[in-house]
Amino acid sequence: MISKLTKDEIKNYLPLLKIINLDKNKFSDLINKYKKRKEFYLKRKISDNLASKINKLELPFVYFIKEYHRVYLGGKAFANILGFTNIDDVGQEGIELSKNDLLISRKGIKKIRKDNLGRLIETIEIIKQPISGKNIHLSLDKNIQIIGYTILKKYVEKFSADSASLILVKNKTGEIISMVNYPSFNPDLRHEMSGVKIKNRVATEIFEPGSTIKPFLILSALDSNTFSQQDLIDTTPGIIKIGEEEFRDPRNYGKLTLAQIIEKSSNVGAVKISQSLDKKYLWNTLKSLQFGESLYVGLAGEQFGNLDYHSQWKPIKQATIAYGYGVSTTLIHLCSAYSILANHGKSIQLTYLKIQDDSEIFKDDIFDATLSKEILSMMTQVITNGTGKKASLKKYTVAGKTGTVRNLTKKGYETNKHNTLFVGIVPASNPQYVAAIIVRKPDPSKGKVSGGANAAPIFREFMNQTLNLLKVYPDKKSLAHEKSK
Repeated sequence: MISKLTKDEIKNYLPLLKIINLDKNKFSDLINKYKKRKEFYLKRKISDNLASKINKLELPFVYFIKEYHRVYLGGKAFANILGFTNIDDVGQEGIELSKNDLLISRKGIKKIRKDNLGRLIETIEIIKQPISGKNIHLSLDKNIQIIGYTILKKYVEKFSADSASLILVKNKTGEIISMVNYPSFNPDLRHEMSGVKIKNRVATEIFEPGSTIKPFLILSALDSNTFSQQDLIDTTPGIIKIGEEEFRDPRNYGKLTLAQIIEKSSNVGAVKISQSLDKKYLWNTLKSLQFGESLYVGLAGEQFGNLDYHSQWKPIKQATIAYGYGVSTTLIHLCSAYSILANHGKSIQLTYLKIQDDSEIFKDDIFDATLSKEILSMMTQVITNGTGKKASLKKYTVAGKTGTVRNLTKKGYETNKHNTLFVGIVPASNPQYVAAIIVRKPDPSKGKVSGGANAAPIFREFMNQTLNLLKVYPDKKSLAHEKSK
């Protein structure tokens, strides 16, 4: 037994210790600690190159056990989505954790014969067969994921932002084509596996949605028959006071239609509409969109956000909810809500698993199809005339909404730190994909801070590079075609 080796004999193991980077004293400690064991690990998960070097030493009592090892070919682009396992291949984060019961293998047991140096001679009997882990097929597209990661990195650095996240959903199937977070970590370096960068912040981080909630406010207003599309809301003089609080627009927009309130992202107009609505009706609308509830996607660490019950809404709360304060959500929740609009009022379960059969897709009618189409039409004005011009695409119509919201801390709202958002549906004429983007804490010294300035350009560059890969047919006529008429 190795525990009975003399000091001179132990010297023969020094080349081994150098190869596996193990201290001599620690080696002695291990021998003493496990002296009653027949075998113990010196080093696990070693490379083939190291194993070859160790074999050449021909040391007694040293042998190898084959183990499987996860290889993450997607690198940093996939790292905080796929997650990682511990040394025993048990999921610790990401999909590795959420699907651990499916992915993990079960060890078998066999009776073997060894020689007096501890080397395997033969297998006598298989007592328990090993069971391999099952495969799962993800809906994530590797090329699009890498494109998204590269673009997020570019803009986070450009804006000196804290971080950014992106999600792309195929709204007709609910399949998540891409979930990206930057910064990320190297899945091959275990010392990097700590901190917020290992989290899938698309699903684990809540925030207030800001003005991205306004299309749902207008949806509720029209659905309740309290307002019609022809109604004009007088936002003069660009300020409204409720109690001691003042709500402002960047300037006096005067009288606005409901579509123009979305287009210009008027806080005053949104507050006036909200104050005229039955708060229970507005609450029911947001609840139908699953704000504050589980999406049942099954992602590790998934948060629900918060939507207080309408009876707890004071007038000031009803006012702030109109432009996305006082309610919290995640990026995947926000994308899910917009996918209902994209599906013309139908809700479809989001999934990161590839849909093998259309019978797996479950649709639930939430809102009237005609009304949903009207909201989408209003949202196209955000791109053509409003705050989301930088999200426009040459070949595709886009329905979208920007959002800019102060960052909330335990001490209150930060005056110079914002989350900036954009959610886009494309093509607007026949929605096939929904993308939601958040840029956290862009530096004001780098330029204007807003959803239109920080998040919308990411949408444009990302969709310009991916829609062709996704084989989405353009719905805009080319300039050359128009001139030939």
